[in-house]
Amino acid sequence: MQSLATPFNGGVPAVFVHVKDLVKSVQWYSHLLGTEQPESIRKDIHIFQLANGANIFLMQAETPKPSEQVLFSLPAPDLEKAKAFFELTDIEYSNIDHEVIHFKDLDGNIIMACSI
Repeated sequence: MQSLATPFNGGVPAVFVHVKDLVKSVQWYSHLLGTEQPESIRKDIHIFQLANGANIFLMQAETPKPSEQVLFSLPAPDLEKAKAFFELTDIEYSNIDHEVIHFKDLDGNIIMACSI
């Protein structure tokens, strides 16, 4: 097999999350990410720009299918603080170990809080 230089330069600039209620999801993700809620929200898409250059695109979908596996991870250096946050905000979480916690968004998409 011939070796070709890849046209990709590394990184993942965007993750797409399909949601049923875009307004409620923007509010939920704003709280999760510690960002201010926008004054206005489009009806089809909302983009969260993260500090590391990645983006979370929330996409309005009539009947979204929740992920059955982890969709993406968010850095959480202190998992005990993350767990306390989930408990205070009634976010469903599971699969806790010394490096990760899995939790679900409003549509049941699985997200991972990761300490590594």
